[in-house]
Amino acid sequence: MKINYREDLSKIEIIDNIKSQKINGKIFSVLIILSSGLNIINNKSNLLFYLSIVLLIASISYAIYILTQKSYRSTYNLNEISSLKAVKILNITYYRFQLINKKHRDLEVSEQHTSLAALIDFCKQHKIKIGD
Repeated sequence: MKINYREDLSKIEIIDNIKSQKINGKIFSVLIILSSGLNIINNKSNLLFYLSIVLLIASISYAIYILTQKSYRSTYNLNEISSLKAVKILNITYYRFQLINKKHRDLEVSEQHTSLAALIDFCKQHKIKIGD
């Protein structure tokens, strides 16, 4: 991941492969929804029927989350970013930009790489709040 500040446009440009994650998430959601729907049609009264209903509800919820809570753009104005947040899931720390429209932009950063230090320096330099 690489972050550039384009002074001529007053925008932050994030260079990473997040677009492929969006496509994979959409494909995954559609396949699970279709699979669950077919299982519901084929199995009317056994345990698989009820598991398919639960899976269908979960996959629709995940698809809604992908579409409404995440952002996948590659350029942002400085005033669109409210803060840099660290989120810990299963003892792994992920970093994201929290946007003012309540969405978030995931960043490909880990604590082991030097890109974390560069990201924090970048945020301090451009007065982006770090943390909650």
